[in-house]
Amino acid sequence: GPVKLSDDQLTALNKKLADVGFNEKLSYGKPTLVYGYVKTCEKHPDSDHLHVTMVDVGNGEEHKIVCGASNIAQGQKVVVALPGTLMPNGQEIWPGKLRGVDSYGMICSARELGLKHAPQKRGIMVVPDSFKVGAAFEPTKCDELIASGDITL
Repeated sequence: GPVKLSDDQLTALNKKLADVGFNEKLSYGKPTLVYGYVKTCEKHPDSDHLHVTMVDVGNGEEHKIVCGASNIAQGQKVVVALPGTLMPNGQEIWPGKLRGVDSYGMICSARELGLKHAPQKRGIMVVPDSFKVGAAFEPTKCDELIASGDITL
């Protein structure tokens, strides 16, 4: 999985790189698996089960995402895999079109996120309203909330 460095570790690593002649510095990357807010949710014009959503993913960014989950709805907070995300099953998320509509990411289910306590039924994972839009997804926290019944489908 991803390695998260402390500030001290990042500084030490950059020092080691400089010591061997590298001029570039490493920095923290922007998370690609984040909490988002579903601002709009409409029926897909060419499908009886898909929805076209507009999702706020933080920092003033909004993405159109086509979603096939039956429990998707406007006003939910969800987990969004932005383009460039490597999912637990090895799938990489890229922008694309679903039935002619552009989609820039994926709204995730607990099962797609590889969470231990993920229900085996279909549907995206709706997270509590207290989760901050744009913050990095925290798998352990979400899995504990599923196990306790605080996150459901």
